Amino acid sequence: MTTNKDWLTVEDIYEELGRTVPLDTIRSWIRTKRLAAYKPGKSYLVKREDLHKFLESSRTKPEGEL
Repeated sequence: MTTNKDWLTVEDIYEELGRTVPLDTIRSWIRTKRLAAYKPGKSYLVKREDLHKFLESSRTKPEGEL
């Protein structure tokens, strides 16, 4: 079952990332198709799991390595 918590707006992602990534950067990730998103109207929606996959694939070092 899908709930609203499963979907994030660009602003939600901004908050989730601790306001450290500019909104324009998040939109750029979506426009360049680096971050999967849906646009059912005027706003983009991103599945929470797709955001986590994107962040994992963007990591420069594997988890647990120094």
